[in-house]
Amino acid sequence: MINANTIISELQNLNYQFLVNNKNGLKVDNKNYIFKTGKIPILLSAPHAVKQCRESQVKPSDYLTGALAIYLAEKCDCSYFVRVFNDNDDPNFPLGTTLLEIENEYLRTLKKFIQEYNIFLMIDIHGCVNSKKYDCSLWHDDYNTCETQVVKIFENNFNCYDLTIDNGTEYLGGQVTRQCALITNSFQIEIKRRIRTLKLENYYLLKSFIDSMEKSIYETYDYSMKLEKVRRDRR
Repeated sequence: MINANTIISELQNLNYQFLVNNKNGLKVDNKNYIFKTGKIPILLSAPHAVKQCRESQVKPSDYLTGALAIYLAEKCDCSYFVRVFNDNDDPNFPLGTTLLEIENEYLRTLKKFIQEYNIFLMIDIHGCVNSKKYDCSLWHDDYNTCETQVVKIFENNFNCYDLTIDNGTEYLGGQVTRQCALITNSFQIEIKRRIRTLKLENYYLLKSFIDSMEKSIYETYDYSMKLEKVRRDRR
């Protein structure tokens, strides 16, 4: 079994790139994002891993979301798409509406990635403050962005690991989830700050989150394979 210090150390190493340059990050190959393709057709996105600029206002980064996206993707052999540089933009804005046309490079490239690699589920990872009601929230616009069965898989596993969860009633839903939902299953997950921690005293919360996500990703993959088998059998 992997011990706490090992997981914390891995996340610390992954998180370093999002803390540099006053948490604005640095471009990689002249791009403000990095990505990697996995075997499982599930993708983890983290557009706020570094600071963002919204309506001329610089907003803080969502601590550890980029590291968690990469860590979980590597652990489960799925894909990730993570923003590593603040280009004075915000791929997830505006909230509460779905744009008919998009110009943001991160978002446009993410959608192309989803289409090219036939992604079954996109999970957009965000952070929220500890004053929110629930440990985690899954925004899916009353299942309009994601199949009910997929959402239930995640809800059940979070409950099993004693993390409170709801359907995103405190959130409006951003462009990443809204745009990706035009192509595939998508939801936005908001994670309390006390869970996104590298402190040993709160490690049990971090581990519960990682375990629930890992189990849910594998179960969703199994579900997607069953659907694919049904489609093949009907041909």
